[in-house]
Amino acid sequence: MSVASSSLRLEVISGNAPGNTITVDDELVIGRHAQGAGRLAEDEEISRQHARISRERTGDYAIEDLGSSNGTFVNGLRIQSPRLLSPGDSIETGATTLVVREIVRPQPVQPVPPLALSLEVDFEAREARIALGDAGETVRILFEDGHWRAVAS
Repeated sequence: MSVASSSLRLEVISGNAPGNTITVDDELVIGRHAQGAGRLAEDEEISRQHARISRERTGDYAIEDLGSSNGTFVNGLRIQSPRLLSPGDSIETGATTLVVREIVRPQPVQPVPPLALSLEVDFEAREARIALGDAGETVRILFEDGHWRAVAS
């Protein structure tokens, strides 16, 4: 299964930008030196590189603390190692609290059943019959004047 279209949706519920939504596709680095949404609206209580949320090969998302001064908390507990996230989890970094609102995983592609094709060739008659599937209609083709053409069966 491909996980390219996986995403995680976070909502800021306290801090400098309550009500904002952050979407994570592959990775979000949280910190004062982070780019874009990872700066958490200039939260001054986060470290330069505070935490990282990243997509695992399985399509799950994990959060890890990057050696921050004040720590990273999930559901009120300080994390010491990477931890998988689930919808409803609360994440605290600095003065900002985020809630995991949704994890979108792509639906597995249903395999297409094999298609049966039968081909019968009569070289002496310069004729072939092609049928798709067991109950498929047979197409008869003839080789005449250097060209193949379909004919009614």
